[in-house]
Amino acid sequence: MSISDDARRALPEHPSSEHLRKQAKRLAKLLGVQLAEAQQKVAAGYGFAGWAALMAHVRSLAPQAPLSALARASGDGDVTRVRQLIAAGHDPDDGGADTSPLWEACASTAPDAARLTIAGILLNAGASSRNAVPGQRPLHAVAMRGPASLAELLIRHGAIEWEPNIEGRSALDIARRSRARDKAAMIELFDRPVIRDPSFRAAVEAIYAGEVATLERLLDAEPRLLKDRIREPDCYRLSGRSQYFLDPKLFWFIANNPILVENMPASLPAVARAMIARGVSQEDLDYALGLVMTGSKARENGLQIPLLEVLIDAGARADPEGMGGVLAHGETEIVAHLVSAGMAMTAPIAAALGRQDVLPGLLRAASQRQIDEALDLAVINNRTESARLALEAGATPNRFSSQHSNSQPLHQAALHDNVAMLELLISHGAGLDVVDTLWGGTPLGWARHSGNKEAIAYLEGRLKG
Repeated sequence: MSISDDARRALPEHPSSEHLRKQAKRLAKLLGVQLAEAQQKVAAGYGFAGWAALMAHVRSLAPQAPLSALARASGDGDVTRVRQLIAAGHDPDDGGADTSPLWEACASTAPDAARLTIAGILLNAGASSRNAVPGQRPLHAVAMRGPASLAELLIRHGAIEWEPNIEGRSALDIARRSRARDKAAMIELFDRPVIRDPSFRAAVEAIYAGEVATLERLLDAEPRLLKDRIREPDCYRLSGRSQYFLDPKLFWFIANNPILVENMPASLPAVARAMIARGVSQEDLDYALGLVMTGSKARENGLQIPLLEVLIDAGARADPEGMGGVLAHGETEIVAHLVSAGMAMTAPIAAALGRQDVLPGLLRAASQRQIDEALDLAVINNRTESARLALEAGATPNRFSSQHSNSQPLHQAALHDNVAMLELLISHGAGLDVVDTLWGGTPLGWARHSGNKEAIAYLEGRLKG
């Protein structure tokens, strides 16, 4: 949407970033668009190129604390001074103002070698790779300016390449718009999975085009393609993050999980059978089964159950004890299908499916781990009665989830705007002030981020209480 100069509004004399965020949320709801798009429209309405530029302007008008000595030295590219300050005990995350020394180094115009050295000093001293100005991460600054070696350093220290900035743009989105000297290297780094083998890439393209004959020719010419794992850049392997699609095998791509294409070809079951006929290991059959069961695009494209049946016929094993990850993504239909086909029912499965007819008996025979998992899956799948039964059986609400391990059950209830679940968990001792380990948010923060009005009102009332 373009806005003429005449139509642009003037900001108030003392603009509030919080007021602008609320304005963008109202606009998103009114227009039925994503928040990032609404933020862009609000920014354009005030004459700014983007939301980040608008927020930077608002921050510039507010009284600012001075930069810390470490942040100034980091932004100046002064390696010697940074070493001295760290050696003297300065906090590597203290920017003084609304920033961090690492952000200043990554956004600096200093030579790349100095920025890379300073970032290494700060990270080795314990700086957070994700601590920066509001709505931005150091990796976002690097994606705009480079170099790729600095991006790899941040990823090795826990930076998340897919995490969006305040405008909803990932590092990949930013790199594609950048003018960095090594733009191509950064795009390759951020565009996961990173496939450098041209034969492997051609096979993946054949899978997602649904071209069975083309894939068969490629596999017959190079049988190694079904056995090899692509090797992604070492920074991902060393990041310490749990990554389910790291260094993938070719057969895994049939699940489209993570989502690499929006529309999956109807011939994918035939594609899978062509690969199976040429020898797919038991390990890959089992792993692909898990990916199919947790893949939302396979379900949306009507391919989840057809692919599952191909895999089961080929000998893939559905382990009832391994259904937690599937049910934690709300994939209840496919698990119910497996149960109807003979897979054993467990307490966590019954809780997620809302099977109160069998859940009490299963809980009596369950271990504490299974009882806790039953609570987690009941909350995630909005099964309030299942959650009540799990709590009465001894489930612990003040505990990080067995599935989404960065959060507790109360975070998940807030995310789903489920007031009845919130009431139930709090009545059994769930804490309102626990912060998640990934975003640092309380349950109320999660509700606010998702715009869940009923959960917000309820949790605010409890806190005022």
